[in-house]
Amino acid sequence: MTLFQRADKRNKTDNEPSFAEKVEKRLANKVHKNDQITEAAYELFLEQGFDAVSIQEIAERAGVAKGTFYLYFHDKDELKEAVITQKSNELFRNALSALHQTGIADFEEQIIFVIDYVLDILEHNQDALRLIAKNLSLGVFSRQVNEFFSDQKTDIVESLAASAERSHIRLKNPEVLLYMIIELASSTCFSCILEAKPLEIAVFKPYLFDAIRQLIRSQQLPPEKSPHRFKRQPRA
Repeated sequence: MTLFQRADKRNKTDNEPSFAEKVEKRLANKVHKNDQITEAAYELFLEQGFDAVSIQEIAERAGVAKGTFYLYFHDKDELKEAVITQKSNELFRNALSALHQTGIADFEEQIIFVIDYVLDILEHNQDALRLIAKNLSLGVFSRQVNEFFSDQKTDIVESLAASAERSHIRLKNPEVLLYMIIELASSTCFSCILEAKPLEIAVFKPYLFDAIRQLIRSQQLPPEKSPHRFKRQPRA
């Protein structure tokens, strides 16, 4: 028992929550308020557009005081980044969950499945695509991912690196590879989905997937050589 636990035990009554319980409750409340604000902002951004929405409207939709907003976000731009981070991360978490239901074992095909899944969702939710724009990588690499998703096993980089290892593939840098793939997909497919330029997304996807496969192969290291074992020659 720690010093804090002993002091807590001496000072609390039977019905009073412990110090640890109070801290846990405060942290849970902080995450809940953050989620309320980001979800309200996401809804309003889709309904009215980012520029048309005021902080007062966001606070009212979230059910918090305007002053509470500033306890979590410096301004609307910081909130927009948080919204994009959260929604992009949700996309990739859902894609990984769907991947785990498929039984796909090949590493390249796993990457293709995840990217294809994310693009399909965005194709059918173009308002979300306009908001997220070309910032999909925020959902994987933003510092806010670690702050708000650390307890939900959402480390996409580690998950895919482990998948490569199971396929006996050695990568130069899994994080850099994943960043390049996400940036390639989001930057090239944005106009394909919204404007069918230079091609409709269904026509463009095979080109994208070929490029992703080549990118993966370019970042692979040669397999480790097994230690050479000297074979004793049989005596004549």
